[in-house]
Amino acid sequence: MSLDTPLRPALPIVEAHEPTPRRVRHRLLAAVIGGYLLTALLTVPVADLAPLHGWIALHLLLLGAATNAVLVFSRHFAQALLHARADSERAANLRLGVLNAGVVAVLLGVSLPAVPLLATGGTLVVGAVLAHVAALVRMQRAAVLKGKLGVVVGFYVAAGIALAVGGVLGALLGAGYGAPDVHTAVYLAHVHLNLLGWIGLTVVGTCFMLWPAVLRTRMADDAPLVARRVLVLMSAAVAATALGFLLRLQVVAVVGLAAAVAAVLWSFVPAVRIARAKPPRTSSALHLAAASGWLLTALVVDLVVTAQGLDGALRAAGTLVPVLALGFVAQVLVAALTFLVPVLLGGGPVGNRRLTALLESGWTARLLVGNTGVLLLALPLPDPATGVGWALGTVGLGSFVPLLALALLRSRRPFEPATALAERPALVPPLALLTVVALLGLVGTGTWPAAPAAAVPGDAVVVQVALEEFAVVPAVVTVPEGAHLVLEVRNTGAVRHDLRLDGGRATPLLAAGESARLDVGVLTEDTTAWCTVGGHKQAGMTLQLVAGEPATETGDGHAHGHGPATEPSADEPAVAPAYDPVLAPAPGGRVHDVTLRVTEATLEVAPGVKQTMWTFGGTVPGPVLRGRVGDVFNVRLVNAGSLPHSIDFHASRISPDEVMRSIEPGEELVYSFRAENAGAWLYHCGTSPLLQHVAMGMYGAVVIDPPDLPAVDTELMLVQSDLYLGEDGGIPSMEPLEKGDYDLVGFNGRADQYARSPIRVGAGERVRIWVVDAGPSAPSAFHVVGTQFDTVWKEGAYVLRPGGGGAAQVLDLAPAQGGFVEMVLPEPGSYPMVSHRLADAARGATGVLVAK
Repeated sequence: MSLDTPLRPALPIVEAHEPTPRRVRHRLLAAVIGGYLLTALLTVPVADLAPLHGWIALHLLLLGAATNAVLVFSRHFAQALLHARADSERAANLRLGVLNAGVVAVLLGVSLPAVPLLATGGTLVVGAVLAHVAALVRMQRAAVLKGKLGVVVGFYVAAGIALAVGGVLGALLGAGYGAPDVHTAVYLAHVHLNLLGWIGLTVVGTCFMLWPAVLRTRMADDAPLVARRVLVLMSAAVAATALGFLLRLQVVAVVGLAAAVAAVLWSFVPAVRIARAKPPRTSSALHLAAASGWLLTALVVDLVVTAQGLDGALRAAGTLVPVLALGFVAQVLVAALTFLVPVLLGGGPVGNRRLTALLESGWTARLLVGNTGVLLLALPLPDPATGVGWALGTVGLGSFVPLLALALLRSRRPFEPATALAERPALVPPLALLTVVALLGLVGTGTWPAAPAAAVPGDAVVVQVALEEFAVVPAVVTVPEGAHLVLEVRNTGAVRHDLRLDGGRATPLLAAGESARLDVGVLTEDTTAWCTVGGHKQAGMTLQLVAGEPATETGDGHAHGHGPATEPSADEPAVAPAYDPVLAPAPGGRVHDVTLRVTEATLEVAPGVKQTMWTFGGTVPGPVLRGRVGDVFNVRLVNAGSLPHSIDFHASRISPDEVMRSIEPGEELVYSFRAENAGAWLYHCGTSPLLQHVAMGMYGAVVIDPPDLPAVDTELMLVQSDLYLGEDGGIPSMEPLEKGDYDLVGFNGRADQYARSPIRVGAGERVRIWVVDAGPSAPSAFHVVGTQFDTVWKEGAYVLRPGGGGAAQVLDLAPAQGGFVEMVLPEPGSYPMVSHRLADAARGATGVLVAK
């Protein structure tokens, strides 16, 4: 009898005489899936106590439980539907081993965080899924007598491709790839590829055969034709949706989502036709119906908000992802495992019925409670309702996990008589456990009534902090050492954020517009706080808390901080900048005599980090030289170091043979040149290995003013460089230099120095900032948060001048390039300045302009 004949589900049936090793393997695989579900469930009690709790729970469910289930069951379904021999059990087990090693590596890589571990884990996961896809394709090609629903295997192949692309995007998110707008685009594409592509395609395809199976009836006559057409439409929909979000093409994303809604509705047609003849009344059927309803609901909402703007999709993701995770994915797993575990492990009709009875214990109450919880999560309700929603979802859907564990245990021994089974209250232990977990979850999420928040101490420094996509504003808070610091944290972004201190205290996970108080306590040393949501820290959501400035009293008797707007203490040299950023005007006269002495020194390159450096004049960078077009510079270079050195002025046009030669320790030379062209020029040591000498600090800047350069209120000079640390502060090895694997990035020779000691300027005054990128390897994307550049001058020419109606946001410089930007800071406040290569900003390419 064919697998497509009436009353027989198109599923691999395991009879009582099946070899024991296969049943053992099925039991083990079900235990792995159940283990992921249980681990995700147990994160509820620590909802706002564990870093990345939401991300971890979501990926335990989707990447762990759901992905294992897809690899296990789609292989069996493909074998049954294609009437073909699958590849060896050994190969399948190897794929599952690689997959789970990758899942663990991804979870650890994001949690630690450790980008190499994350990249390794992502590679293993994608590799295992692609190997699974290849095995399915080989099975398709080898099949001779395909069943009518053999097209379902095409859904699995398309889903695997979506997961591979989505997994790569997920790894980029975890590594903090891209500026905030790029990060958002990658995030939305990643979410849609994984939920709509990997899980959605798999479930929609499987439902063509799962619906007849759970209803114990014949499939609809038009099911194969509908399946083929839905496969084409939904695959195109997933691709268009992901591409639209990734490229920020709203029309493409909307068309893709509309096609996805149409595909899902179309896929319902055969199921509705057979359900009219035999209505769903079992746990599997009704859980599957509810899951399908949540998928369609989420897609419609996603379509509506995306049609209003891509930012709407980002805001909606904070609600739709949990709804899809619980209402769709978790509920599909409950439906599928309730039906399949007895089939695979029951050992025959009697065992099948008894395992089914156990897994269906109290299913009506579980279905209603679980979906009520999902509904509360889906509706725009205040926090208490959201917390209750999580609790109900945990009790309703999570109670299946201990039932699954009981089923696995009972499948290992002969079944008790039916009367004994009926007398045993199988549902009591699971519901008792889940009730405890849910109550703990209410406490963890802050929904359970708690004691009033402690009052702010009278002597506390209170600072307002905003969480944006993807930044903390201000990025630096400087308060008196020994002051009691309290942060009033508000999420002004569109997605959920939190803020966690290095020591462990944290705010709850805040939805858009929500606020929380974070009592830092007495600040005696510098520390860091960050957003724990996956990838957000790497994207730039960090806050530096700096101890070390004098307190200021206000009329109410309280000491108040204002982030980095406070003055550093004059007697704290560790906080004061090592390099004065103010650029003096060009000196008078047309001939400039300069002496540069090469020395070796131990300098601070980051707070508390000292490193051996080779210098021009004892500082990194060396002294800034400034003049006008036509000025002559006579530079006397004295080598007071222990190695040969030289100097190369990019501001000169001269044969390098003599003036750029290397001189031995104790020697000197005179380098004379006429500045024939305006520019922000680099000078550096040119002795081999050039890479090492520049990396060790032997560089500086020459500013040759363009003709008729107007005066401004303040001029600053920033030389950006990538910094390499040697063991115990010694000379770094060449290997990281050659790979460009730098440890720090700084302005004027030190990471974060102008974040610790902000630069003072006047509000409403014109500021000009000259920037030279010394490299040796990292480019710069200089940006000032909160303002725009009305003037941009780069590599000898104006790119933008006032009056043209436009403005600029970044001065982009390759190593050895230079230029300047001008702006007016519109009002008093703290304006962070960064390299918008955010990985470099995280390494120290940050500072703050304080306007008063």
